[in-house]
Amino acid sequence: MKLEKTRAEREFKIARLLRSFGVIMAIFYFVMGLSFIIMPLFDNIPAINRYGISVLLMVYGSFRLYRFFNPSKNINHEEQDTE
Repeated sequence: MKLEKTRAEREFKIARLLRSFGVIMAIFYFVMGLSFIIMPLFDNIPAINRYGISVLLMVYGSFRLYRFFNPSKNINHEEQDTE
């Protein structure tokens, strides 16, 4: 019984760590997209490429945040089946 409790606690901590990492990475992508537009470090890249990369990074970061806050229904059904 204690072993099961320990495993459950460990799985909870790992899941929380992975969720935190997912949010951090989504924010990182979004900030990198903004930095391509704002920072003068990337001025040597042609403007159309710079804006394209920044839009892609910001859309991908937004998509990851969306998936974090609105998980798909299939994932919820799989979790309910295993319980």
